[in-house]
Amino acid sequence: MSLTVVILAVVAVTVLLVVLALYLALKSLKAKLMLLEAQVQAYPLLMEELQASVAEQQALMATMDEKHSHRGVEHEQVTKQLTHRVKVVQDELAKVKEMFEQHQDQQPEDKLYSRAYKLAELGADVEEIINECDLPRAEAEMLLSVYKKKIR
Repeated sequence: MSLTVVILAVVAVTVLLVVLALYLALKSLKAKLMLLEAQVQAYPLLMEELQASVAEQQALMATMDEKHSHRGVEHEQVTKQLTHRVKVVQDELAKVKEMFEQHQDQQPEDKLYSRAYKLAELGADVEEIINECDLPRAEAEMLLSVYKKKIR
């Protein structure tokens, strides 16, 4: 065989190998292209799902905002009602306190016992209470006893 035939055979084999390699590369690229096309076709469906999800979340947020706003109004109303009730109770308490003080002022005997109790708080003994408040010894002793039990 001649050198030319051998060279032609080598070139032919080389060309055949290059064509085969190109064919395999083209086949691989076609498979990748088909996969990419499938993914591209899926994107509109994914976008639709995402848009639906976003719309659903926005609707939920709007509902929650509305409920929150409504609750804010309710809380404000309840606060106003409670403030009014507290004011009414404070006024009633002031009236009761005033009536109690008036009643206390109208009881002269009670004044003596109140004064005797205050003397006991200040540390007075039985003799001082008897002299200052004109109480019998038994009552003064009992008052001191009650005071001492109370402070324990």
